[in-house]
Amino acid sequence: MATPPPEKAPKPGLNIYGCAAVNPHKVVILAEELGIPYNYVNLDMLVAEMKSDWYVGSINPNGKAPAIVHVKDDGTSVTVWESGACLLYLAHEFDKDHRFSYPIGTPEYWSQMSWLSWQISGYGPMMGQAAHYNRYNPSKETAEYGSWRYTAESRRLHHVLDRQLSTFRFVAGDRMTVADFAIFIFAHSAKWCGIDLAAYPHVKAWHDALAQRPAFQRAVRVPKLYGFSDAAVSQTEGEQFEFLLMARKFGTQGIRAGTEQWKGEVVAVPSDHANYEEAP
Repeated sequence: MATPPPEKAPKPGLNIYGCAAVNPHKVVILAEELGIPYNYVNLDMLVAEMKSDWYVGSINPNGKAPAIVHVKDDGTSVTVWESGACLLYLAHEFDKDHRFSYPIGTPEYWSQMSWLSWQISGYGPMMGQAAHYNRYNPSKETAEYGSWRYTAESRRLHHVLDRQLSTFRFVAGDRMTVADFAIFIFAHSAKWCGIDLAAYPHVKAWHDALAQRPAFQRAVRVPKLYGFSDAAVSQTEGEQFEFLLMARKFGTQGIRAGTEQWKGEVVAVPSDHANYEEAP
């Protein structure tokens, strides 16, 4: 098993492995809110550092970000990957007073878990697919259906969230929790995914209030200013605009390369294509 290069190796304390993408910011927001000292290890996406032998072999076998390595005072370490698991680990280890979580087993805890699961299983993936078809898809021929499908589902999910926030101050009740942190960064990227946040007034008010918190403002500057916020993607010139052009170019190339590696024939079933005649 390859070992990390010295500059990427975990240090004593909390280590957050991230990159210039959406999901790592969830973990950084919670660390900032809790005031946990951490070492941020930036993974270079241009050289596919997340696919390197040392990262896949010793940090995250799925080759994605974020991941955390918590090197404890006694020298033992715990490695956790996938953003939801990382959030729950930090809450368990560092939020003993339940500032941003509910006690395990309480009704509020299960509400928190439901909304965190909603983000992981639905809101995040649908917004991600909408961003792909709206911003990265290189084929005009396949863009229309994918854009329609995933943007529509993202709108539906925002309606669900807006209805919840019309009743509660935060997504799981009266307390900000890890579910808010997980959902926020995707709402913060709404325009990039093709969604007008202003169409969901309760979501927008919740988002805008969180965005003003000092910990959130610090977190979206790690490792540098987050490049996919509504304000950032609305730029028409300058460094941020150039970043988006580069992100679309290399993002498209990276997605295509990763997909080509696993491309194959669809496993057929007898009912195949029966729906094509009825489709508009």
